[in-house]
Amino acid sequence: MSEVVVFGAAGRTGRLVVAEALAAGHHVTAAVRTPTEFPARVPVVRADVRDPDSVRAAVAGHDVVVCAIGPSGRRPLGLYSEGARALVAAMGSAGVGRVIAITSGGVRRDDPNFGFWYRTVLRPLAEDLYADMRLMESTFRDSGLDWTFVRPSHLQDKPPTGDYRVQDGVTPKGGWKVSRTDVARFIAGEVDAREWSRKAPTIAE
Repeated sequence: MSEVVVFGAAGRTGRLVVAEALAAGHHVTAAVRTPTEFPARVPVVRADVRDPDSVRAAVAGHDVVVCAIGPSGRRPLGLYSEGARALVAAMGSAGVGRVIAITSGGVRRDDPNFGFWYRTVLRPLAEDLYADMRLMESTFRDSGLDWTFVRPSHLQDKPPTGDYRVQDGVTPKGGWKVSRTDVARFIAGEVDAREWSRKAPTIAE
């Protein structure tokens, strides 16, 4: 079992990652901007990815970083790319070598399995978001860290099904949605399994 710190632990997916990692037997720390607002099921530290000192303090002593950060609105405002740079620097200082980052299936522009409605209508509306996620991925990829980019399709706030498919760097054909809890369980299993090291598992039902 690993010592895991989850950045973005207060988010809808981040909270589930914390819960599933705990259920898998990992020792989990939640890194959040406002610790008093987070349920104290696990150790909680204050960390803002735009505050490098707080990121370094949160990373220290862990084996694996899970990056589940996300903006509060539609515009990323550089959050993903700035967060990646801060995490790379902090992990280098602390000697932490493994990062699992949640991005999106939408980061691949030429994914052959995008549905017509998504490719022509929805994806263009989120291009700023995907562009910043691509910067995040390139920052981690170029860092020398052991990275995994978990790219879910459309995230659903529904019970897990366990009935999802995973492909490296491409959306499973016909897939367009996935439960957040299924994604969180996949991440919890990948922490120690490392079956997707330096790959981009793209997840869809």
